[in-house]
Amino acid sequence: GLKSGKDFYLAYCPERVMPGKIVYELVNNARIIGGINRESAEKAKEVYEKFVEGEIYLTTLEIAELVKLAENAYRDVNIAFSNELSLICSDYGVDVWEVIKFANMHPRVNILNPGPGVGGHCIPIDPWFLLENISRRDTLIEKSRNINNSIPFIVSNKILEIVKEYPDPKVTFFGLSYKENVSDIRESPAIVIYNELTKKGVNVSIFDPLVESNRYKLSSLEDSLKNSDLLLLLTPHEIFKKVDLGYISKLMRNKNIFDTRNFFSRNLLEKYCFKYYTI
Repeated sequence: GLKSGKDFYLAYCPERVMPGKIVYELVNNARIIGGINRESAEKAKEVYEKFVEGEIYLTTLEIAELVKLAENAYRDVNIAFSNELSLICSDYGVDVWEVIKFANMHPRVNILNPGPGVGGHCIPIDPWFLLENISRRDTLIEKSRNINNSIPFIVSNKILEIVKEYPDPKVTFFGLSYKENVSDIRESPAIVIYNELTKKGVNVSIFDPLVESNRYKLSSLEDSLKNSDLLLLLTPHEIFKKVDLGYISKLMRNKNIFDTRNFFSRNLLEKYCFKYYTI
């Protein structure tokens, strides 16, 4: 039979792009190419040099694959720290966003922003690949994955607590996609929260002008907010900054905002008499 590296070249170059900036990062990011042998890696480099302006580094197939998985697991672990910190701050009754702002003034600290969970096709999945053939249990990576998986359920419970006093409660989602300014809903924590709330009989309306979905009914801004008891900001799309809070307050039945991303100006929310909740 044919032998890789001899009868044909075999190489792997993990993508390293951010949704919303894919073309820019495809061209400008440094890239790692792993080859079954050196010649395969060199041939792949010739192809990538045609459009990549960042540095290109050659290595083995195994290292290239582990680099990709390590990058996403690193992100997941760091997000888990910020999410766990938000839970701890909540227990103490302290504003996590202020804690992070001041902690990040330390020259060697860079705490990421907490949120309603982790989505997308890479970060929630790749850590499991990293652990797949490892017998070691109770790893930091697995614990981090479990923390991030738990956050949408914790957010759902907080929402249920807020709206339990209202008859036939309605919750408005701002954002269904997993990340700002993209349309991708794969592994989105918004979907987990949607399923949890609807299971408990809450009427959920979704406003996300970037998303098209046959499975989830998306509403206009006005329809989503009309007679709503709580606005849940899940995805910090730039487009949401253009929505007038005064207009929102007139449409809603009860003026509650649950801001999972520290997105809204709290001074403006106070001005329109919103009751404010956060992660």
